[in-house]
Amino acid sequence: MKRFLLPLMLLCAVAMIGLPVSAKKPESPVSLPEDVAATLQFMREEEKLARDVYVYLDALWGEDTNTFSNISESEQQHTDAVAGLLAKYAVRDLALPDPGKFTNPDLQALYDELVKIGAVNLEDALNVGVAIEEKDITDINAAIVEAVGYTDIVQVYTNLVAGSARHLDGFLRALDALDKTQ
Repeated sequence: MKRFLLPLMLLCAVAMIGLPVSAKKPESPVSLPEDVAATLQFMREEEKLARDVYVYLDALWGEDTNTFSNISESEQQHTDAVAGLLAKYAVRDLALPDPGKFTNPDLQALYDELVKIGAVNLEDALNVGVAIEEKDITDINAAIVEAVGYTDIVQVYTNLVAGSARHLDGFLRALDALDKTQ
């Protein structure tokens, strides 16, 4: 009993006089290598692209399917998760707040092309979803390899891949259901 009483009394005394219980310094943010940081920035915009395309296509085709609405909500969670990593590692967030607007010119061109294709008909719109999710899975898997050693980043990316796989399945099911009604 005495072995436990003395440490407890010391902790109480330290707390009463206002000294920190631990002398350990607070951790400063870890600096990421440039390639890992740049990939995080890209992933943030790529997840935003998926969300923005799905919101746009939901406005066009939402009466015919709830697929775009459901998946766009999930994509918001994805983009928020990557934004959290950017904040944690003090990496500049390049994602623009306006829907359909991107800092990365390649993603801007891709967005413009995908909404144009998706506006033609519901089948093309669902195929746009398939293309986005396949691209996401490929890009995120490459990002996982790059981020080895940063377990929190790898965990978020792993969750994104799993989400993209579910989204891909959702779009494929919607396409299958559409084929059965035509």
